[in-house]
Amino acid sequence: MDIKELLEQAQKAKTDALAILQNKDATAEDLEKADKLFAECKSLGARADKMEEIEKLAVNAPTETKQVTPQQQARKFTSFGDFLVDVATAGNIRYRGPMPERLEEPGVKARALAKDEPNYELKGQQGFVESGQQQKTTMRESVGAQGGFLVPTEFRAELLSVTPMDNPVRARSTVLPMTRRQINVPVLDQTGTTSGIPMWFGGMHAHWTEESGTKTQSDPVFRQISLVAHKIVCYTRSSDELLDDSAVSLEAFLRGDMGFAGAIRWHEEYAFLQGTGAGQPLGIINAGATINVPAAANPPAAGTLYDDLCHMLSHLLPSSFGRAVWFINHALLRTLLQMNGPAANPYYLWGDAVKGVPNSLLGLPVVFTEKLPAPGSSGSILLADCKYYLIGDRQSVTIDATNIERFQYDETSWRCVHRVDGQPWLSTWLTLADGSDTVSPFVILGAKST
Repeated sequence: MDIKELLEQAQKAKTDALAILQNKDATAEDLEKADKLFAECKSLGARADKMEEIEKLAVNAPTETKQVTPQQQARKFTSFGDFLVDVATAGNIRYRGPMPERLEEPGVKARALAKDEPNYELKGQQGFVESGQQQKTTMRESVGAQGGFLVPTEFRAELLSVTPMDNPVRARSTVLPMTRRQINVPVLDQTGTTSGIPMWFGGMHAHWTEESGTKTQSDPVFRQISLVAHKIVCYTRSSDELLDDSAVSLEAFLRGDMGFAGAIRWHEEYAFLQGTGAGQPLGIINAGATINVPAAANPPAAGTLYDDLCHMLSHLLPSSFGRAVWFINHALLRTLLQMNGPAANPYYLWGDAVKGVPNSLLGLPVVFTEKLPAPGSSGSILLADCKYYLIGDRQSVTIDATNIERFQYDETSWRCVHRVDGQPWLSTWLTLADGSDTVSPFVILGAKST
């Protein structure tokens, strides 16, 4: 390999190294590769210098006296310092002129390119630019050590969160303030099932009679509903350092709608719908007054759901038609959007793809909620007149904080307490005068009957 080939390879290695270093997206592996290319460039340049010296010192080479012109003498370096002056001038980052002619000599170019000048490297044919450590670490904000540590990050002192669904049961129920642990409410017993006798009046009914005829006695029957306050709580604690240093007020968050108060209301509403009555409110779905209408399909299907809804509506208490609301598990939204009317007269029943999802179904408002059982389980659809659901409020949501409990650990504790009870005031559904048809302010779609 001759000197020209060595210099060409050195130039190619340097060009590839520069291309990597000038790429702002270069990775650590790329930078390591650039270092290797630069080392290769220096090695090839050194070999070229040695080959040039050997050629000049070749044994038995004929000596020849060359006449040096004044112009050629001016092109030679008088000392190593003279050489460095030209290199420094060309390598200044503000210098954009042509390369000094004396640096264009083949041997000189090789030394400037690769020998012992690590602070400068060739950039095309237009002079030198600073290289070495500064060239390899072009300042950029994506790398901390290369300038990124100088760029501050921005923090918005606002806690983002998704708002939970509303609490429509409480908003529509009969709420009774409680000043004691228990409150008793008298209720007319309307559970009679005798055919021909209306159950609306608690067993009391009228009789036809002749003048001076004997009057038949009929007495109303009463019973009593008891609401006993149940306790629901939230509790947490935090270091005092977090309280002092947090950009977002932790105390304001805990006392807000997305903190303790919101969590209490969510669980309370869930109990009003699905509560067992043991240590918590009795939910509508589990109440004795709720009528269960078996579904035609399990889970409910678009082709049969219309008939299921009509069946449920036929069991709704007549006086509730102006107040009842459909509570539907959110997972059934797709099924409702595909629901059609009767097979004999099919039509698009639920909504309009252009106008969007409507807020009523068969003339009654619709509330989608996650607090109902999954489709296929009893209660995934509920038709309810919540006026007949009693809520007893003994203690509103109360939030307290103290640093005494964990004083030795520099911690603050928070607790949230709410005392409430709830249940329908009907103990069972009502039977109409025919002695068979039943109605209730609470009707659920049950699982498919087997």
